Amino acid sequence: MTDTASTTAISFAPSELVVLFGDRFVPVAGLLGYKEEVLTSGTKVATDKLMNAAVGAALWAVHRSGAATLEIRQGKALFGLVKTQKLHVSRGGGPAEFPAHSLEAYIVEAAAAGPEVQKLLESYIGNEVSDPAGHTLGRIKAGMAERGVLEMEKRTSMKVFTTSHFVLPASTRAAAEGATLDPVHALLRGAEREPGLGKMVQGAIDGARVMMTESSD
Repeated sequence: MTDTASTTAISFAPSELVVLFGDRFVPVAGLLGYKEEVLTSGTKVATDKLMNAAVGAALWAVHRSGAATLEIRQGKALFGLVKTQKLHVSRGGGPAEFPAHSLEAYIVEAAAAGPEVQKLLESYIGNEVSDPAGHTLGRIKAGMAERGVLEMEKRTSMKVFTTSHFVLPASTRAAAEGATLDPVHALLRGAEREPGLGKMVQGAIDGARVMMTESSD
C-alpha cells in the first residue's frame, strides 16, 4: 500500500463497492460456472451475476450523476428494412466526480464520443477471453490497485500462465466497511423506475459478454 493511499481519504466508485461486497448484491455461487471470491468475505459468487451488478451500478451512477447520459437511439438494419434500438452514452453537464481508474471514470471519458454502450463495454474488456465477466471484475480491481487501494500480485503457474491476485489491505477494508451500500442498491433499482432503459442496460452488458467470449473453435 502506498503512503499516499494510506494517508489520504479512500473513496470508492459504486462499481468498486459492488465488487468488494459482492455477496451483498448477488447470491452465493452454485456448483457450475465461473466464480469470483469476494475480497471482504471470502464468499464465492458467480462472475456473470457480479459483472451484471458492478457494470450496471457504474452505468446507472454516471447517468444519475449527470456526468453522462444513457439514451436509446433509433436505427435501422438490413438496408433499412428493420428498425433497431441501441443504447448510447453521451457526456452530460454534471461533474465527473468518480475515482481515477474506475469503470465510471472510463465511461464518462469515453462518453465524449457518444458511443454505443455495448461497444464501449467490449472495449473495456479488451480481448476475447474464456470468462469475460471475470476479466471485467479483474479490470475493476486493477483500477483500484492503480490508486493504491488494493495490492496486486503477479502469480505464475506451470511456469507459463501469469495471473493477477488482489489483496485487500486493512486500511482499505476499514474504509470500505465505513461506506454505506444503500445508495448503490438504490442505483441498481434504477431498472425498476425506468424499465425500458433498464432492459437496454442489461442487454448491452449481456451483448458485450457474449461478443467478448473466446470461441471454442
